[in-house]
Amino acid sequence: MYPLLILLFISFMIRLFFTGNPGFVADVAFWKSWSLAAADHGIVWTAHNTNINYPPGFIYVLWLMGKAYALFTDPHNFNAYWQTNNFLFLLISKLPAIIADLIIGYLIYWFSKLIIKGKNLPLLLSALFLLNPVVILDSAVWGQVESFGMLFTILAVILFYKQKPALAAAIFTIGVFMKLQNIIYIPLIYLFIWRYFDFKTLIKSLASSLLVFIIIVFPFLLAKDFDRVLYLMVLNNDYFPWLSLHAHNPWWIVAGGNMLAPDKILTIGIIQAKKLGLIFFSSIYLFLTLLILKRPSIRNLISALAIIIFAFFLFTTQSHDRYNYPVIVWILFLFPFLETKFLHKYTLIIFLLLTFAIFFNMHEGLFTNYPENGIALLGKITNSLTNNLNSIFLTLLFFALIPIIFRQLSQIYLLIPPLFIISAIIILNLPFYIKGKIYLSSLKPIYARQGFGTLQYDKAVNSYSGPKNWNILSSNYFFYTKGLGTHAHSEVSYDLGKKFSRFSTDYGVDSEAGTSASVTFEIKGDGKVLFTSSKMGRFDFPKHTEIDVKKMQTLTLIVYDAGDGNDSDHADWLNAILYK
Repeated sequence: MYPLLILLFISFMIRLFFTGNPGFVADVAFWKSWSLAAADHGIVWTAHNTNINYPPGFIYVLWLMGKAYALFTDPHNFNAYWQTNNFLFLLISKLPAIIADLIIGYLIYWFSKLIIKGKNLPLLLSALFLLNPVVILDSAVWGQVESFGMLFTILAVILFYKQKPALAAAIFTIGVFMKLQNIIYIPLIYLFIWRYFDFKTLIKSLASSLLVFIIIVFPFLLAKDFDRVLYLMVLNNDYFPWLSLHAHNPWWIVAGGNMLAPDKILTIGIIQAKKLGLIFFSSIYLFLTLLILKRPSIRNLISALAIIIFAFFLFTTQSHDRYNYPVIVWILFLFPFLETKFLHKYTLIIFLLLTFAIFFNMHEGLFTNYPENGIALLGKITNSLTNNLNSIFLTLLFFALIPIIFRQLSQIYLLIPPLFIISAIIILNLPFYIKGKIYLSSLKPIYARQGFGTLQYDKAVNSYSGPKNWNILSSNYFFYTKGLGTHAHSEVSYDLGKKFSRFSTDYGVDSEAGTSASVTFEIKGDGKVLFTSSKMGRFDFPKHTEIDVKKMQTLTLIVYDAGDGNDSDHADWLNAILYK
């Protein structure tokens, strides 16, 4: 036990040494803003009046950060508070993840000793985590909370092993409300409870999860503001509509290293990049679901959690540079279950290579934004070539990890992901190639902005405020089931990928607009004006136009306010169709 205590002490001191590094300044600034709001105004107010994009449970942690800081000094002394080198805040904000690091390090040691008899291996596995540069970079330097979010899922897995599923489910639910990435695990976790225990246990576990859920969101229930909880839980669905946020994966290569490359570009046929990524991810999820269904065990659960978070990082768009951090942690928990010395050596090599690749990826994200807070020598070899090579390397490591579960499931099941992918691509493209057309509203734009509300698909613009205000599209009471509901001044751009020949659309002021509404419509192709309408008002009938879009990459639809302000300028693109 003494060697472990020494290891924990050394690990803490290393993290304390790096705590003064301002890290990823923007992330720390968010902690400052949100924690101050939570401490001053409370949980619900913070959810409504800041730009927070974390689940509601994490606001409690931010509240504690704000209150802890106020115990030592005045957070409203803004000159001191907002200094990037404010050590007190850096320490307080990084402590949750640092403490989580130490707890996870201890849990790796303790859990390993439950399974294997060797004295040295548990300590080695703990050291591989606690002294891991990826872990230190994330918590002590960057200022992020990956380990804090992971801790709850790790505790749940250990409690499953200790035959306490209801408590495990409750703790896992806390984790979901702390770090959104835990949502990925939900189907696998509850499927495991059913298959590893029984259906009655699943019901009890769901009940315990529901109880925790009610406790966490209780302030929102009191405020009759449950809608905000749902908003925070789904906010990140399209919060960063880009191919990759410095995540070294295939999408980073496609984006050419451009973090702002949109993920609504067309790829195979009419499938947009985001949807294609979800297809690949879903194929892996289906495979792992079958693993849990057929061979439910703690070993296979850990394997599934490791592989699915890696797949999420690699194949989905909008992924961040830190999102595959959990993979190395799950590998350490998996290690004691491996049956042969060959698997031990093989997995250790994969672990070390992953550590190198993930560290390089995370450091690139930090160094690109804040070079003064990174390692200058490593920064000198960080460029588009090394980033792309690392993207390829991480993809290869994903497939190198798959053999770990070969003995757990017949290898014929490995055909499921490619068959799923091929089937999905055919099914999604088939209607277009048979009918030769596609409704524009079935695609998502690469860019959209407007003067009021948000772009609505197959609904009028006022529908943005919720189901109670949903309205069908109509112009002077000519009703349409397909189209775009928008508001002047609006601009909506689509990637066509040079795959279409003709664009057809009706257009007009929506029936829900006031009598003062007046707009003009414009269509551009690759930046060139192709069509401009006359001024249209509330009582004008909808009109029609068709545009040649052969060999065009981008289609842009614009609505202007006709020069008299945009009051009540609800405008619709109606029955908009792209033809093959």
